[in-house]
Amino acid sequence: MKQSNHSIGFSFSSDLPLLALVGLGHHYIDSHDYSWNSRNRNQSLCLIQYCIEGEGALEVDGILYSILPGDAFIIDIPGENHYYLPPHSSYWEILYLEFSKECLPLIRKIYRVKGPVVHLTKESGLADQMMSIYERAVRNEIKTFFENTKAAYNLWMDFTVYALTCSEDEISKIDHVKAYIDQNYYMEDLNLDLVAEHAGISKYYMCKEFHKKYGITPGKYLKELRISQACRLLTTNSDHTIQDIARMVGYSNNNYFGKVFKASKGITPDKFRKQSTQYDFVRVVYETPKRI
Repeated sequence: MKQSNHSIGFSFSSDLPLLALVGLGHHYIDSHDYSWNSRNRNQSLCLIQYCIEGEGALEVDGILYSILPGDAFIIDIPGENHYYLPPHSSYWEILYLEFSKECLPLIRKIYRVKGPVVHLTKESGLADQMMSIYERAVRNEIKTFFENTKAAYNLWMDFTVYALTCSEDEISKIDHVKAYIDQNYYMEDLNLDLVAEHAGISKYYMCKEFHKKYGITPGKYLKELRISQACRLLTTNSDHTIQDIARMVGYSNNNYFGKVFKASKGITPDKFRKQSTQYDFVRVVYETPKRI
C-alpha cells in the first residue's frame, strides 16, 4: 500500500557541539528519478536509511550494495556514495534519519566492523526505535534540543552496539582475514602478502572483498588497529616506554611509530599519554560486553 511522504527538519537555538537529529522522513519511492549522489551535495550530515519494503541500491567507493527489507545503510554526506531506486525495482519504502557530523566517528567504527550496510533483525528493536522517533517528531513531541540529542544518542549507541556484536551465521575467508589481523597485529613482519597467504586467497581478491565487507582496506584497518591498541597501552601501562609500546603494536622503528601516531591522532604518543594521566585511577571500559 502506497504511503504518503512526510519529512521533518529541526532548527536549533543551541550552539552546543552535541550529536543531534537534523531531519527525518518516511517515504514511498516509485520514481526512478530518485537518486542522491552525495559527491555533489552541499549538506553536511550523516544518514541512516532503513528499508521497510521494496529494494534500493547504494554505491560506496565503486562498490554496489542491494538494500533489501530490514537493511539499513549509514553514510556521511558529502562523500563517495550514491543511493537510488535501481531500474529493476518498482518501489522502495524507506525511513531515514539525518544527524549532525558528531556521529561520524561511530560511522567509521561500524564501517571497520560491518561496512556501510547493517541488517536489523526484529529482535534488535532498532527499526521500532527509529519509527518511534519519527512518530514522536510527527506529533511534535521532540520540543527541546536536549530531547533531540537524547533520542539521537540513544539510537546511535544502540545501533553501534548491535553492529559491533551481531555475528554472522557463516564465517567467510574475509572474516578469517580480519580475525588473523586482529590476533597478529603486533607482528612486525605482518603484511598483506602474509595475510592473503594465510587465508588462501590472492591479495587483490582479499583487498577488494575486505573493503566491500568492512568499508576499509585491510592495510588501513591494520594501521588503525595498531594505533587503537597503542592508545590503550599508553593510557593503561605507565611502566612501558614509548619504544616498548611501539614494539608491542608492531613498529620496530620508534620514530616511524611517532609519525604514524601523530598523523592519526594529531599529537605525539608522549603528549597523548600526558593528557591521559590527570586521574589517580583509570578504569578500562570495553566497547561491548566481553563474551565468556
